[in-house]
Amino acid sequence: MAGGTWKMQNKVRPGVYINVKGDGKPVLTTPLGRLLMFQNEPLGWGKKGIIELTATSDFTALTGHNNTDEVLAPVYEALKDAETVLLLNDFAGGAKSTSTKDGVYTVNAKYEGEQGNNISVSFAPSPLADGANTRDVTVTTIFGTKQVDQVKITLPLPKADAIAAAGLTKEDQLEVHNDYVDITFGTNPADVTKELNGKGEYPLYTAIFNGLTQSAVNAHLTGGSNGTNHVADDMNDYLENEFYAVATTAGWDESSNIHKLLVEEIKLLRENVGIKVRAVVPNVRGVAYNYEGVSTVLNGYVLNNGTVVTPNIAAARFAGMSASATPDQALTYAQLDDAVEASPKLNNDKTIKALSAGQIVFTTRAGQRVVVEQDINSLTKFTDTKSKDFSKNRVIRTLDEICTNTTQTFETSFLGKVSNNEFGRDLFKANRVSYLSGLESQNVIRDFDPSNLSLAQGDDKDAVLMNLYVTPVDSMEKLYVNLIVR
Repeated sequence: MAGGTWKMQNKVRPGVYINVKGDGKPVLTTPLGRLLMFQNEPLGWGKKGIIELTATSDFTALTGHNNTDEVLAPVYEALKDAETVLLLNDFAGGAKSTSTKDGVYTVNAKYEGEQGNNISVSFAPSPLADGANTRDVTVTTIFGTKQVDQVKITLPLPKADAIAAAGLTKEDQLEVHNDYVDITFGTNPADVTKELNGKGEYPLYTAIFNGLTQSAVNAHLTGGSNGTNHVADDMNDYLENEFYAVATTAGWDESSNIHKLLVEEIKLLRENVGIKVRAVVPNVRGVAYNYEGVSTVLNGYVLNNGTVVTPNIAAARFAGMSASATPDQALTYAQLDDAVEASPKLNNDKTIKALSAGQIVFTTRAGQRVVVEQDINSLTKFTDTKSKDFSKNRVIRTLDEICTNTTQTFETSFLGKVSNNEFGRDLFKANRVSYLSGLESQNVIRDFDPSNLSLAQGDDKDAVLMNLYVTPVDSMEKLYVNLIVR
């Protein structure tokens, strides 16, 4: 499915091509609350690719860390406002930690990485009852000092009737799997058979039973190593194929080229592919990106507990806020409930300079309140087709909502399904009029009239030309008062 902007009606691929112009001339899923982030250093654990995280996720199982660990600081800040963080954990190489007792068990960590070296597994046998054909063994998995899993397995005595009663053959192997380890019992059966030749009809189960039930066994995993971080190399593929509202390079050092790469890809997605997503990048250096799809964060803040959140971590907080903000909402003066002051604090002149440069600034208000000074993006050079309105994120969210909803509606309900004649175009127009009237009732746009929308046959028989005039609603931000004393 193609998309993007258009200058001539000469597109080849079926799709939706939308021009958004500043003067207003020329049910569906939503990415609201979903934030795409890029892990800036190896986690040493977790699946390769996207790890989906919410505030209630099991961070230890998914990332190998507590959510408050420094390596996850951007994620922790982002999830104060984002509903879901899609964390790209992309690496090459690395090794899983392991522990093996020949012929008895092999324990492999679930993922590559050094965090697997913190895993240990214990095998504790229960007393063998008189006349019993089986014996229970409790398998406990410990990550660091925390028990993360415990199961009980039942081993048949290594004799024919017990194994047959368990529904096993001498070739069968027992397994245990959880979020941390994969355990296989009776590994290398050929070797076991050779070593235990003449020791019974079922040497595999003789090895397992004797190895696990004579006394408690503790296995500590070793040999895990981290791979090389490949996030910057593969990020474009994920930017184009994941479902999110905002992407951020929060947490990365400002000297990294990844910030520029993200901005360029966001421009490409918005202009050439038709995916209306936005970016948030830390920007203490004051790089002039000058684009309505990119917001930059200049400073940070201090939390209630005294923790100083630096700008490159604070960018994750604003990115989470931006991902969750609706088209009828501006983040101007949105309060950070757990912060007491901006860091560094900017005086009036520096604040005005930063806002004029299109930067997000955290400011301190009376009563130890920290707020987003103004919900703007990095667009600072205005043209006839991109007026100052385009520098306001609420306006951009409105335009992006209309573009995304129109694209999804056309793709799912009209493309390839409805004839391109007057009747078919009237159906699509009725759908859009209903949708836009709904946005007006939600105070997202104003003064909408069905005559503001027209559809006509395009240059090709399969093309539809749609012209739409909308007036986004912005929020009150400035109050000018004449106070007259009589």
